[in-house]
Amino acid sequence: MNRNVRAGLLPAVALAVALAGPAATAAVYKWTDAQGNVHFSDKPPPGSDEKAQGSVKQMQLQDAYTGVSVPTLVPIRNRRSDGGPALGLSGFTLRLDSANSSNVTVGRAFYGRSCEQSVDLLWNDGMLDMKGRKAEALLVERFTQAGYSLNDEAGGPAELALDAELVKLKVDTCNVNGERTRAYLKLRWTLKSGGGEELFRGISEGAHDGWNSNDSRSIMKALARAADNLLGDRNFIEALDGGPPRAALVELDEAVGASFGRGAGGGSFRERSTQLLAAAVTVETSRGHGSGVVIDPAGYVLTNAHVVGQDRAVRVLIDGKSVSGRVVRRHAATDVALIQVTAEGLTPVTVATQEPRPGDPLYVIGTPLSLKLSHTVTQGILSAVRNERGRRLYQTDASINPGNSGGPVFDASGELVALSVAGLFTPQGSSLNVNYLIPVEQALGALKVAER
Repeated sequence: MNRNVRAGLLPAVALAVALAGPAATAAVYKWTDAQGNVHFSDKPPPGSDEKAQGSVKQMQLQDAYTGVSVPTLVPIRNRRSDGGPALGLSGFTLRLDSANSSNVTVGRAFYGRSCEQSVDLLWNDGMLDMKGRKAEALLVERFTQAGYSLNDEAGGPAELALDAELVKLKVDTCNVNGERTRAYLKLRWTLKSGGGEELFRGISEGAHDGWNSNDSRSIMKALARAADNLLGDRNFIEALDGGPPRAALVELDEAVGASFGRGAGGGSFRERSTQLLAAAVTVETSRGHGSGVVIDPAGYVLTNAHVVGQDRAVRVLIDGKSVSGRVVRRHAATDVALIQVTAEGLTPVTVATQEPRPGDPLYVIGTPLSLKLSHTVTQGILSAVRNERGRRLYQTDASINPGNSGGPVFDASGELVALSVAGLFTPQGSSLNVNYLIPVEQALGALKVAER
């Protein structure tokens, strides 16, 4: 039995995600009926005494959203004597996945004497125009504190236009003995010139945990941190100053001579597993970790663009050793990136000559959830080939979790056919075995990696 709470705007804004802190819990009851069938529910069976349940056991589920950590950058203050260009906030909108749906889960509403139980918190407005609300005033305040002029475009002429889209949010809230919240959000920023030329496009994140301090303003504080992280991004500041944003230079560095080799189609994943595990790597960034794979003996590693984000320097764990890596190419639309490392004795994987077909077995290697779980191998099949928002993706039932992103996927011969990229999960964080992969040919083509 599931209960859902529909969320409109919370007092200041209405959007966010739960963060690190002592784990909150939700109650689940387990009992066996007269026929010997085992049942689970968020409520005890009818007629039972909740305090003296006998054979009814109350289980505790760990908070699925704890452990989110977002580093905070220090805003780079404006040092220009002329104050720099005038900025206009052209829009502040909420765009969720499935934004036309009224059942987008954005977190949990806790209840009970000690906020020990929870139900899903659902967004019911689809896309919300936040222009003119406190969120906009807060962004103006953060820019002003860093020495920049940001105003509503209606308030005067603007040389540059800044658009903000809230693309991801999670929030935990409890109103027992005062409101408490913890929040996470991700924003996509687009900076354009007066003539409409795009000067910068990037992502920043913000988080705040007010759970233990009974703080109801976690959403707004997370938004403030996301704004500070944007102002601490040198790519954005360079775009404001009229210089070439470094992010654009990373998109395709033509000087990079990465290449890949084709496989012959013989052998098996099991026979080649030692080599393939050695070629699978973990990519550590300022925001967390993902996975990757060595494709060139010169030290080039494939991963997802969302794994490296705006980082130019990363750490790569190869065969138990941590080495420095440099992001040399990135293609955001395909969500792939190329990292160059300096290491000896690298044995790259080979790329499959033929694409897999639905029903073919697949093997996934990655670092799900924790660095302690590096080189985890899971198996499934190619469930389907999908077209999602103009991208061609493979669907698989192989187990994929956060941290697997960018990791290699092999066919039965042990040849590279795809990279892990995304999956569907329950509100409790469990995989639904509907996961998505980027075909390797698509990744290599986007990054202009040549065949040897």
